[in-house]
Amino acid sequence: MKLRLRELAFFFLLGAAASLVGDHSHVVTGTTAYFTDAVPFVWSSPIWFPILVGAATASLAEIRLHLPRPRTDVTVRQGVAGAAAVVGTYITTALVHGAPTVPATALIVAIAVVIWCVLGDGPSVVCGVLAAVIGPAVEIVLANMGLFGYHDDSDGLLGVGPWLVPLYFAFGVVVALLGEIAASRRQLPTLSSSAAAASR
Repeated sequence: MKLRLRELAFFFLLGAAASLVGDHSHVVTGTTAYFTDAVPFVWSSPIWFPILVGAATASLAEIRLHLPRPRTDVTVRQGVAGAAAVVGTYITTALVHGAPTVPATALIVAIAVVIWCVLGDGPSVVCGVLAAVIGPAVEIVLANMGLFGYHDDSDGLLGVGPWLVPLYFAFGVVVALLGEIAASRRQLPTLSSSAAAASR
């Protein structure tokens, strides 16, 4: 394991919090609806939803650090921008849910491409693809189990929104970046100590 426990906890909480904002946007706009009250809800979401997203966030951040060439020049400012971009994209999917499928999906694809071009790198594509495949697949299974459903104008991908694929891709790319930031900031004290020793 490359991330420390407190870093994994941070990523879990960050992913869970961001998921609650996005999912609330889906629920209040009618993009999605839950059909079960068997578990406690946190805001508009059953408790398992933020847990799943939080676990995915921590896992993807860890996976990025096992891939080649983690960057050391990434900044917290980039991380904040990435997190805001993903949450904004999530909310956008709620706002366009009544739009025709092709332009709505194309918009989210375009945003995801810009996020990767500005903040991602080659290895981050692995995290993006993992999220883009596993995330929608899990949602398809849960939707077909009858736990929740997408509105009729947003269920073109086996019962879920087609724009979930680029949304999850952008999520994976940004989480990869955040994992790199955590690792690079951990090295700062060591680098500073080395520089101080060299100057003596």
